[in-house]
Amino acid sequence: MADGQTSSTGLSPVVAAGASDLKWSAREREVLGLWSDLLHVTSAVRGSVAELLATELDLHPEEVDLLMRLDEAPERRLRMADASRSLNLSKSGVTRLVDRLVERGLVERAACPSDRRVVYAGLTGAGRHVVADAAPLLVTALGARLGRDLSADELGAVRRGLSTLLAAPAARPQGTTETMP
Repeated sequence: MADGQTSSTGLSPVVAAGASDLKWSAREREVLGLWSDLLHVTSAVRGSVAELLATELDLHPEEVDLLMRLDEAPERRLRMADASRSLNLSKSGVTRLVDRLVERGLVERAACPSDRRVVYAGLTGAGRHVVADAAPLLVTALGARLGRDLSADELGAVRRGLSTLLAAPAARPQGTTETMP
């Protein structure tokens, strides 16, 4: 990369004369620091939530996330493609996730009568009971990890900033015009 050019990330490494070390502008260091912080916070929060859900309900956070999304969906069901998009999982990833929940009797698959290509994942009665148990645990765990040390204004500011990033064209899956949920 020639001096003054930017990489595909939008960052512009400046190579010191005769050295191979990259030097970053103050803004670039802030962006890299934010990236590192996001990774650490996500890992720490997911780890504590995963431990609690595994201990209390033998569930993974992604399983609870899907169950809660199904509980909030019209008719308590989602098309598999919509579940994949909303969870930011590949089609095969959401298929494996649904398979695990079907085995446990928490979710059922149903074909669309008017379009054989469409398959729905729907919440069962047992799944609704698990959501009723899991949702308060999740809220408590997230409150302890995210809400304890931030004021309501700080939480709102973080959410607004993340929403801005998610709504930016670069955050959208290639070939779409809608923002991610």
